[in-house]
Amino acid sequence: MTQELFATSRLRVRPLVQADLDWFTALEGDPEVMRYTDRPAQSPEQSAHALLTLAGRTRLDGELCLWAVQTHQGEGIGTAAAYKNDEGVWELGYKLARERWGQGLASELAEALVAYLQAQLPGEPLHAYAFAQNRASCRILEKVGFRLQREWLNDEAGLLDRHYLLGD
Repeated sequence: MTQELFATSRLRVRPLVQADLDWFTALEGDPEVMRYTDRPAQSPEQSAHALLTLAGRTRLDGELCLWAVQTHQGEGIGTAAAYKNDEGVWELGYKLARERWGQGLASELAEALVAYLQAQLPGEPLHAYAFAQNRASCRILEKVGFRLQREWLNDEAGLLDRHYLLGD
């Protein structure tokens, strides 16, 4: 069994493994799931390459850690991420399979991810970015304690981008 990083009442978060390829490819290939991320829907080859690169990562050294989010029954339903972004600050992110939207799982995941990262990175400010059009994600970030720092037009995406910081 793969090492669990943290869990909630309905979810487990653990490192990605090669056996996650099917659900991971479906998640990364769904245009609706990827709509408000910094990447378009990924091809099966792109997803396989990403999984190969990211599988097993747990060490928070600044490089991208992308972890599997699964139900307690073992169904892979999303990913959680932490890394130092281009500005050198810790950023977190998450995404869930479309059929899991609207069930409160993203809020549950975000709250647990923040707690985990605060314990692992004491004193480090946590940042998150979300497009304003992704109202659900913006509400979740605010619900778990993030405060809007600034917003601007992301020319590449053609959307209003928002930068959040945990706390005041």
